[in-house]
Amino acid sequence: MTELEHALTQVWNSDTRPLADEAWRCYNSGAIRASIAATWTAVTADIIAKLIYLADEGDPKALTFRTEVANAQEKGLSSEGVRAMQNIEANLLVKAAEFELIDSIGQRELERIREDRNLCVHPSLRSFGEVYEPRPEIARGHLAVALTTLLVHPPTQGGKILETFRNYTCDPAFVPVASHIQTTFFERVRTAARRNIAKLAAKHALCEIDPNGQLPAIEYADRSAIVLSAFAQRDRELVRSAVAGQRERFGSLDGDIQLRALVRLGDEDYFWDIVDDPLADKLNGLLNREIRRPDWEPLRESAASLAMVSSSYARERLPVLEQRFEALSPLHQMNVVAARPRPYFVPTVLKFLKEAGNWRTGEQAGQLLVQHAPFLDSADLQSALDEWANNYECRTAAQMPELAVTLFHSTAHLGRARLRTFASFLTQVQSLADADDSYYRYPALEEILRASGQFK
Repeated sequence: MTELEHALTQVWNSDTRPLADEAWRCYNSGAIRASIAATWTAVTADIIAKLIYLADEGDPKALTFRTEVANAQEKGLSSEGVRAMQNIEANLLVKAAEFELIDSIGQRELERIREDRNLCVHPSLRSFGEVYEPRPEIARGHLAVALTTLLVHPPTQGGKILETFRNYTCDPAFVPVASHIQTTFFERVRTAARRNIAKLAAKHALCEIDPNGQLPAIEYADRSAIVLSAFAQRDRELVRSAVAGQRERFGSLDGDIQLRALVRLGDEDYFWDIVDDPLADKLNGLLNREIRRPDWEPLRESAASLAMVSSSYARERLPVLEQRFEALSPLHQMNVVAARPRPYFVPTVLKFLKEAGNWRTGEQAGQLLVQHAPFLDSADLQSALDEWANNYECRTAAQMPELAVTLFHSTAHLGRARLRTFASFLTQVQSLADADDSYYRYPALEEILRASGQFK
């Protein structure tokens, strides 16, 4: 499928799509004049539909336009009705620009389509009796312009699309789905609007600007970072440029704001592009601050920032991270690992299972293993279950039989190959359990494995 054919499937208005398809079919069949005429028909129908949509949404200016269209339609094919509709169509491009459906450049490009359409359907406009013969590439170009400038975009552009974006990202029901963000705010907006959205998201993600009281600044910054990540999947250089624009402002911010930005953006190369050596030195110093919580109390405030040790970018630029993590007490290391499950921490989780010295620590190790289940391969799973079974404090902790079932389901990505691993684990656990202690013989896991035919 060509880029133009893909654009045809993205036409916003379902009533306009057949008209655009007709223009494409005419082009392919060699009916070039008909293709240009059909393209202009699609443009006019699309603008009218979008302005009526805005009127239905309550836009007071669009209400007047909808009334004009309704009055012309009531007159039907009478000469008065045709003149009324011609007057409406004559000003459609001006209206489209007024309502920010297109900008001034788009208006000029669409005006060329209208001019060529007039040449196609009014051959007498050309002197000496010659008939206008448009080249095929003209028709294709007009259709491409109509699609990218107007037809694929919803009726919200310019300042309105920014308002729509703010409302979406401040909505209590916000769902961080990258594909939806890309479709709504990247694919179906013009380049300028896309760039403005990226700049807005970068400003909030880095600097924690108050979104007019609609949401706590930190929460909105987290959501903005998600938007940047979604945009970067489609145009990384756009995001890199937007983030770079905040370099000076970000460098002068309070250290805690910078650390939170590190947490939400530290996996992204475009963040590290704005971290020069002086800022890296500052971040190293912030991460090296004294931890004032005793080893036996949970680590809260700094756990998320220290968990950035799992990022290869952060380890390279902030060497203090690895030193700090290795120096933490086992409980504080667990707090850090829990703050940011990543493949990097899998060996550490295996160590927790092996070294757990009491039931509570064993349960925490089991919980961390479940958190890291998506990152386990078959060898990791085998090692984890071996350490679990061989450590009395893990094997006999109250939550562990249930966590074993959760881990089984959470490692579904390993397929049926894991069944034998779990069956071996269960055999070992049951051989070490008291015969009359049914709970610690892991009955729920046994039931699952029996149903699979792997345990008899």
